[in-house]
This record gives sequence, structure tokens and C-alpha cells, in this order.
Amino acid sequence: MNYKDYKNTRDLVWEILIRERIRELPISVSKLCRSIGIPMLLDKFEDGNSGKSMMVNGKPIIIINRDESPERQRFTAAHELGHIMLGHVGKYRLVNREPSPADNPIEQAANVFASRLLAPACVLWGCNIHTADEIAVNCKISRQAAEYRAARMEILYERNAFLTSPLEREVYENFRRYIDCLLYTSPSPRDSTSS
Repeated sequence: MNYKDYKNTRDLVWEILIRERIRELPISVSKLCRSIGIPMLLDKFEDGNSGKSMMVNGKPIIIINRDESPERQRFTAAHELGHIMLGHVGKYRLVNREPSPADNPIEQAANVFASRLLAPACVLWGCNIHTADEIAVNCKISRQAAEYRAARMEILYERNAFLTSPLEREVYENFRRYIDCLLYTSPSPRDSTSS
């Protein structure tokens, strides 16, 4: 995925978080879909897919495999919402399974959308969250999805690449009460270094 497409996808997520006034983790994808007006249904899939998005009577709909874990269902719903919001539905043949570096750019974009929606970098940074385990628990996503996010977060931590965009700063401010509450109620490495 090229940087321009990545940036557009990331910025779209920030705009949605701001517009929908999302202020805490874990983010409720079902509530977000209801707010946007996109029905989300559970069904049984025989083809091994985790979910799909499609147009029905000119309106988008998301269908999630009911046999998946709740964490997997959340990521799948966010991934499918990404396909809808990025304009992929009806234009491309879409698949949904665990993310892979070999995914085509359309699937990569939906995975970027889902991971940035469910685990916003500035919020993880503000909460001093580093590990895949911490991400999985706080964001209620699968271990595999959390490992991908943790790897990206490590790069961002090394670059100190947080709050560089006005949109990202607004997302951070919207989550500020949540971040402060989480830091206040649980000891963090930042707290222990100041003693």
C-alpha cells in the first residue's frame, strides 16, 4: 500500500472517530455501524470467510460469521466497514480473513482502516500501551491483529510519531478523559520512572 493511500485511509478513520464522538476503548463497531446507518448481521459462513460487505437495494450491509470469536467478529466488522467507507463495495472482489503482508492493496486498506479504528495509535501511546497482549485486551481484538498493530506501534514509538496531525491531536483530545482515567487507575512504566 502506498503512503498516499495509507494516509487517506488513516485520515478517514480519524475523521470518523471525531465525527461520531468516539471517546473510549474498546470501540463498539456495532454501535458505530448503527450510527452511520449500516446494518450488521450475523450469519453462518460455509466458505471459511469471516465476513462480507455488499450492497442490497442500493444500501451497504455487513454480514459477519457468527461462528468466529467476538474479537475476530469485531475486527471483521471494522474491516468490512472499511471496505464500505473506502468505496470498495461493488467495485472489487473482497475477502476477509486474518491480515497478511501478501494481501492486495484493497485488502491492505481495509485492514489499515480496521486496525486504526479499533486501536488508534495516539490513544495507545497516550495510555502507554506497547505489547500485543495489552492491545488485544484494551482494544478487544484477536492476538494476531494485536501483533500486527504492536509491530506498527513499535515503529511509531521509535520515531516518536504521535500528534503530528491536527486530526490526530483532535482524536487524542477526544480520548483524553479515557486516557487520563486509565493512567490514573493502573500503574504504568511512566509512573514508575518518576519515583
